[in-house]
Amino acid sequence: MKIFGLAIAKEIYVPIIIIFIAIIVEKGLKLIIKKTFNPDKKHHKFDSRKVSTIRSLLCNITKYVVWIIAILSILSVFGVNTTAIITGLGVVSFIVGLAFQDILKDILVGVSILFEDQFAVGDLVKIGDFEGTVISLGLKTTRIQAYTGEIKIISNRNISEVINYSMDKTLAVIDLPVSYESKIDKVEKILMITAATIKEKIPQLVGDIEILGVQELSDSAVVFRIVGKCKPAKHYEVQRQMKKEFKIALDKNGIKIPYPQVEVHNEK
Repeated sequence: MKIFGLAIAKEIYVPIIIIFIAIIVEKGLKLIIKKTFNPDKKHHKFDSRKVSTIRSLLCNITKYVVWIIAILSILSVFGVNTTAIITGLGVVSFIVGLAFQDILKDILVGVSILFEDQFAVGDLVKIGDFEGTVISLGLKTTRIQAYTGEIKIISNRNISEVINYSMDKTLAVIDLPVSYESKIDKVEKILMITAATIKEKIPQLVGDIEILGVQELSDSAVVFRIVGKCKPAKHYEVQRQMKKEFKIALDKNGIKIPYPQVEVHNEK
């Protein structure tokens, strides 16, 4: 092949063509996968959570397969016997298995997570001490993003226990302190009236707000526990809204919420 009178070796232009084709094929296959497994469409066999996860996993597999084939094709251009390499994989599979056993564990655990429906893309989960939303589930790693933006990348083999907040309804729990000077019966009545009136203001609630009563007699306050069942993974949002509404109600009725105070005495 000649361009502007210069001879270009096959070893230069063919790998470039292969890479270009690999990029096009990868993007094309991923586009097909994303259209086929669209979580916004109704799938009879899978819910939207599992559809998103399958799509993420298939895109991950596609990337590996396309580029492995591309690399083998480029090696063959340079005269490397790729057939012997592929045949030899059977001979050295045991050695490779030992060398890459962690990667194999990652893959097996990733597949297990998918088919056992432990969690899916979009779920709010807690793995170890880290809590966040699953943004991708790959062959080797799982990525979780905290609400503050941090992303934790976890090897699938290290995922042993998962708390999934998105599989069922969750419970919003708040502990509300009031001063010892407040009458308990009056406080309970105010809390019950408020609980009945604010339900419509919090659409994430799926049941009535319950006033469980006095939870604790702390050093400076009587603590009431209030709970409300809400939609999956919405407990933090509901807790914030409940705290706001109950604080407003207590303020209107002159009920004080104690806070730390420091008394300073000046000696004369």
